[in-house]
Amino acid sequence: MNLILKNATYLFISNVILRLFSALTTIMVARYLGANDYGILSLALAISNIAGYFTDMGLSHTFIREATKSDVNDLGKLVGGHFKLRVIFVIAVSIVLYVVVELLYKDLYVKKTIYLMVYPTIVGGAMQGIGAVYFQALQQMHYTALIRAVSGLITATTLILGLIFKWHLLLLAGIYGFSSLLGGLFSFFLLLQRVSLLRGWETNLLNDLLSFTVGGLLIMILPQIPLIILEKVSDFKQVGYFSAAYRIPSMLYQVPGIVAAAFYPVLFKYGTNKEYDKHLQMTTIELKIMTLLGGCMVIPFLLYSDWWVNILFGLHWGEISSLLSIICIVVLLQSISYPLADSLTTKGQQKKRTLVMFIVSIVAVLSNYYLGEALHSLGSAIAVVITEFFLLIGLLLFNKKYGFLILWKGFIYNLVILLTVFFMGNLFKSYIDPLIGSILFVLIFISLVLVLDRELRLYLKSYKNE
Repeated sequence: MNLILKNATYLFISNVILRLFSALTTIMVARYLGANDYGILSLALAISNIAGYFTDMGLSHTFIREATKSDVNDLGKLVGGHFKLRVIFVIAVSIVLYVVVELLYKDLYVKKTIYLMVYPTIVGGAMQGIGAVYFQALQQMHYTALIRAVSGLITATTLILGLIFKWHLLLLAGIYGFSSLLGGLFSFFLLLQRVSLLRGWETNLLNDLLSFTVGGLLIMILPQIPLIILEKVSDFKQVGYFSAAYRIPSMLYQVPGIVAAAFYPVLFKYGTNKEYDKHLQMTTIELKIMTLLGGCMVIPFLLYSDWWVNILFGLHWGEISSLLSIICIVVLLQSISYPLADSLTTKGQQKKRTLVMFIVSIVAVLSNYYLGEALHSLGSAIAVVITEFFLLIGLLLFNKKYGFLILWKGFIYNLVILLTVFFMGNLFKSYIDPLIGSILFVLIFISLVLVLDRELRLYLKSYKNE
């Protein structure tokens, strides 16, 4: 448990602080570009994320699975196999990407923006992924954190330079992609000091890869569906509004996601070795920590969304405040879904998780299409909450033996306290400065959780004493 929390701390320092810096930089870019050009940039970023996933195809999961087995013989062969498969995937994705973009988009300005951002981003992302997953599997996540931190810092710095020198959209897109390449080179530098990338081949990486591929693709594509569909049923201005509102929650749920990443190798170890009691215990404490963090993330934006939007984006973006307060609910729902989903994956039930994600993806497409067409960006905001709610229900139903038990033991205290604090906040928020109120109600939430949840308090105390 102490190792998990230490690794979570490393990831928090890199992911949250750097992502916060990156998110603030992106918000500045949104203010600089305006809704239309920011909508085009957001579309290019969404395509980058989708294309980038296809350079992984679930290999990160199978690598961690194989690397954490008790009888693993040669980690160097695993790394070599991982690298070679990634190279093959990058080449294939690059070819397919060109065909797809040429078919879907006719505007030359939009296509240039996509190409300048996507191609270097997917290469750099693949390079970063090889190193980050290697250190995650070894539970040396200070190196994973370092890779993410350097990459995020480079990206944010280049965007700030773009704002200072008033670069146009095409140049910003190209520099963004190039910064990802620099992060990838740093990842390779750390990795090559420890292992060869050209040595050996490991066919076990392909075992059950299809299940991880489909499941991972669905997980990755869900956040991109609203942007892609909204552009088809509305316009780039509405895409810009939605993307700006979604930027804050997408940064916030990196916090509970960090906890999931720290628990993941340990859960795989217990699940692979069929130590199900320990697996249940770890999943429950993971849910407690993640929902505690999730509650802390959403309280300020549920209570003071208007104030935060005005501070971060400016008065002319005021209409996205309602979008922000709605989308923030996703952060809390994902704090619950992550442990339930990882519980299935790490016990060898990835196919169930994939089936849930497939069903939820259909819900996402339909809800985003009809609600986006009717209500534009507001409809897309409602659709993402509907999608996450269906995901949670599906994961509970497929965790037949433990799902509701995990939810009851891991979330009941936090849910009651969160609702209490939210009710209290709505009563008194008009009498308190928004910044002070945001901090105060989060501190009240944390204090009540730690006072009432003895198990969580003991776990955190043991970590402090280590």
